[in-house]
Amino acid sequence: MNLEAIKFDDDLEMSVFIPEQEDSIRLVLSDELALADEVMANDYKEKIVHMLGSSAYWYELAEKRIFSELSMMGQLMAIYLLSEQTSSDFIFGLLYRVDAEVEHGRGMKISLEEMTIIEYGDAERAFC
Repeated sequence: MNLEAIKFDDDLEMSVFIPEQEDSIRLVLSDELALADEVMANDYKEKIVHMLGSSAYWYELAEKRIFSELSMMGQLMAIYLLSEQTSSDFIFGLLYRVDAEVEHGRGMKISLEEMTIIEYGDAERAFC
């Protein structure tokens, strides 16, 4: 993905693809960020491109975490961007649909810099 391809719609969303999953994934810019009302800088877009390009690492990390709890894999439905443009670390949330927990799903926040899960739980962990 190149920087010009990063264009969010009026709902602060866009569709993206990663090699680990066939279906498209919603990339969502949290409306709680000041960034939602700002022009997105190329530096921030580069972080998005880097995050998507690193999907092999964080996708496996997320799948292992879900499997360790539920003994099954989930389907990634959305990626939430949770960091401001000025933040030193890039935090993003992953929202998974999981058959064993259809009503609540699973969510987590990941630090791109440290490539670690910093929060895990029900779906709302991905965006709250």
